[in-house]
Amino acid sequence: MRKVKLDNDDLIQYLNTIKALKKYPTMSEYREEYRRLRTDGSPLIEAKKFKSAHTELLRLDRKKKSLLEKFIEELNPVSHASALASRKLEKVQESIIYRKSLLEKSPDELVALVIKQRAEAAIEFQRSVEQSLEQLSDISSDFNASATKRRKFSI
Repeated sequence: MRKVKLDNDDLIQYLNTIKALKKYPTMSEYREEYRRLRTDGSPLIEAKKFKSAHTELLRLDRKKKSLLEKFIEELNPVSHASALASRKLEKVQESIIYRKSLLEKSPDELVALVIKQRAEAAIEFQRSVEQSLEQLSDISSDFNASATKRRKFSI
């Protein structure tokens, strides 16, 4: 079982990035316009101005892709790094198969899977803490009861 991340700062970053990307044209529209500027004989300075005007779009798009890669790595039950370290071809192939199946999913589906996995891990962690507290309470009450008996016998 792989360790599941319990803080959600990357999910919040992803949602903020998506919200910020909505202020810009889509990447395909950007690329199309940039290609048009480069091929229709416009001065190179115009294409450079257009590109520099959209550096934030490019930065946000890279950030979105990077976060999605982290989500895919988190969701993949077979860590690619550990599969390579094991030097077992079956492990590496298994990791690649899982990765391919995750890549077929939409970004929204990946985020939903990450949320589901983290929620399940948080619930399991909560159960574990509750069980530990219950055990400590039982131990404490047993300890207090035996200490009280010892005091009674010593009087």
